[in-house]
Amino acid sequence: MFFQHILKPQQLTEVIKNVEECLFVISAQLSNRSYDVAVYKYNEEYFVLDDTRIFEQIRGIGDEVQGDEEQVLPYIEAALEENLYFVVKEDYVCLDLTILSQMKHVGLVNVKYYEFIDM
Repeated sequence: MFFQHILKPQQLTEVIKNVEECLFVISAQLSNRSYDVAVYKYNEEYFVLDDTRIFEQIRGIGDEVQGDEEQVLPYIEAALEENLYFVVKEDYVCLDLTILSQMKHVGLVNVKYYEFIDM
């Protein structure tokens, strides 16, 4: 089962430190380009996923507050199996979120957070 939350970048910084497995997708319209990133956290590792299928699936889920993890996890697993990711340190993720939270128009930053829970 997953639970989706819409968070602000600074809120996400606090949340991700206390969970074992989650996915968050950040979208923002910057002055000179669009910024879209999907990050999967498993234990202490952060994987930046570079697979458009994940973004398409997240758009397809829309604003579902909860759902079956099979709506999301197969896309993450496919990206990992196909090496469509790179590993980053938690400090880098937190720095990026801090920068996004300092933006003048922070309301233009959309953060969708998915926490996976075994039931």
